[in-house]
Amino acid sequence: MLSAEGLTSLDISRRTGIPRSTIRDWRNGRTPKRETQLDCGPQHLASLDEAAYAYLLGMYLGDGCISEHARGVYRLRITLDAAYPGIAAECAAGIEAVAPGKRAHLLSRRDQRAVDVTSYWKHWPCLIPQHGKGRKHLRRITLSDWQRRIVDVHVTCFIRGLIHSDGCRIIATERKGRSIRRVTRYAFKNRSEDILALFHRACVMADVHCTRASQTQIAVYSKAAVARLDEFVGPKT
Repeated sequence: MLSAEGLTSLDISRRTGIPRSTIRDWRNGRTPKRETQLDCGPQHLASLDEAAYAYLLGMYLGDGCISEHARGVYRLRITLDAAYPGIAAECAAGIEAVAPGKRAHLLSRRDQRAVDVTSYWKHWPCLIPQHGKGRKHLRRITLSDWQRRIVDVHVTCFIRGLIHSDGCRIIATERKGRSIRRVTRYAFKNRSEDILALFHRACVMADVHCTRASQTQIAVYSKAAVARLDEFVGPKT
């Protein structure tokens, strides 16, 4: 249908989130090599550490990517601020819990204050089907039914992963006349409307009142909501 409208493979990819190479194969009458591999996520559910998975999914949606390497192996990479080694260690532990027998590697970047947490596995696209070519905010990001079930059960882990990757906890200074006070605030920032919507939905489920502060940011201001987040997120370490 979209092809008949004269759209290019790149245009269709941006609208649907399907990799451009896959669309190109379909248009040329070829069956994409990975087409039968991307639905094997449910096969791993029997032994999946669901709490770790919900956390890792949040981390991926914030600052993660998956790239293809030789012999059908994929590399999961999550880029984090090197100032918080505790978060990097928790991310690595989450990866190893989700993919038993696979090691997570921490690689410091020389040119930036950042660390890449990486792992190689052929099943990363199966467990994280949101992967694809191009930036996340230029393609559709939705959860599979089995992913949504896990997120709903472990919603606090999902929020923790999102905030650890693309969020912050700050101490703001408020002035009212001569009165000055310091208050805690949370914020989550992302350019993808779909990912912002997932964060908002998770906050509602976790009884965390949040506000759309700008086009790319959702903020948590109220005392009760901040206290709720402090129960399972807290300061970055």
